[in-house]
Amino acid sequence: AKEMATRRLIGATKGGIFLKMIVESTIICAAAMIVAILLGEAISPAASKVLNYDISIFEAVSPVSMLICVLFTVLVGVIAGIVPALIIQKAEPIEIVRGTLRLKTKTLYSKVIIVIQNVITVVMLVTAFTMFLQIRSMISAPVGYNTEDQITISNQFGRASDLTPLINKLKAESCVEAVGLGDGHPMFMTNNWTMSTENGREASFQMVQGDSVYFNILGIRKKQDNHTPDCYWLNEYAYGVLGIDETATEFTTKSNSTMQIGGIYYDFKIKPLLEEQHPALIYQYDEYPADRWPWTILIKTTPDHKEAFARVKAAIDEMYPDKIFDASYVEDDIKMVFSSERRVLEIMVIFTILSLLVSALGLVAMSSYYMQQERRTVSLKKVYGADYNSVLWGLVAEFMKMIGVAFIIAVPVAWYLMHTWLNGYSYRIGLHWWIFALAGLFTALIAVLAVLWQAIRTASTNPALELKKE
Repeated sequence: AKEMATRRLIGATKGGIFLKMIVESTIICAAAMIVAILLGEAISPAASKVLNYDISIFEAVSPVSMLICVLFTVLVGVIAGIVPALIIQKAEPIEIVRGTLRLKTKTLYSKVIIVIQNVITVVMLVTAFTMFLQIRSMISAPVGYNTEDQITISNQFGRASDLTPLINKLKAESCVEAVGLGDGHPMFMTNNWTMSTENGREASFQMVQGDSVYFNILGIRKKQDNHTPDCYWLNEYAYGVLGIDETATEFTTKSNSTMQIGGIYYDFKIKPLLEEQHPALIYQYDEYPADRWPWTILIKTTPDHKEAFARVKAAIDEMYPDKIFDASYVEDDIKMVFSSERRVLEIMVIFTILSLLVSALGLVAMSSYYMQQERRTVSLKKVYGADYNSVLWGLVAEFMKMIGVAFIIAVPVAWYLMHTWLNGYSYRIGLHWWIFALAGLFTALIAVLAVLWQAIRTASTNPALELKKE
């Protein structure tokens, strides 16, 4: 500022000063852009691994991308330089040289920038925490049945009666604990049956059918048994879809046929896991009908997946060498279902760390500017008898007030953004108060660490030397 004031005093025009500051700001932004591109290319291998997609900044260079980078750099440079340029352009040079301009601008410009910086920090942290918790919650959400140590095999081998030798051979393996037959698996594939009830409601049921061993392996829990043999059971959600009470033991379809209800199963997730709950029709055979072709062979194994999978494959290949072995562990399939969410979770961890880093850098810069502005005030306070501790904590307290204002502004903004984002998920966490409190605490902690050493330097100022500069 004093350099520009001196230029004004020796004849430079206001327009020339304004343009010079914009150009200098843009040059600094251009240098930052070049460093950012080089850093981006350096970390691209690690980013490619996290994103599961090959990326390279240099390979993506095109005339359009270069034009976008140039325009973005110029835009940021102009935005960063225009406010101080306007202030200095409008000010009288003598005010800048004497230091009186600083007194007029410090209470507004510096404080507004600090508040904006911390509003952005709180919003970024709330966003990072919420997305991290939501994605982790989806991945670890209970599905309502067992998924551990289960192999699903697509049945290409025949009807249930034809599978008896294979089942006996598999059960003879020490790594196999149980073998059941069913039509698909709740995690991936079930049959679908759409019906209309007499009250005009239409329900698209997912059908889960299997023998008693199949259901024992899954461990789906019964809620109520109506003791009505040879009929379908419903899950809890189906009662709401049909518009009937859970005490009902039958319902009437649109075609006036009556369906008996065998009982109620507790709700469990049916494919795909990220969608809304589905109504389910559930039928458990004592033994799978010998003349029917089950879709799936469900095997419960010991925890040593590698050995168990290899021995199951060997047994099937021995009996059916001309058939394709189409099998997988349910746990591996779940990991595959959530593979993109897991990558997003890793990105959220990185994003949170970067949020804290960017916040710290911004606060260090702004606190340095703010404390520089406060040197004259601190010197006057010390001349009038203020001690070191009162000056130090007074500076920190003043800065923390701005953090408090920023927190008050940021909370409703962050709540609105995250509330809107969470509404896109059927299974979602609540926006608990402690998420916002944690973001505010982190911001305050970063602010204290960033400001404290600047405040110590400012509080240690020699009043005589500082006032002499003025």
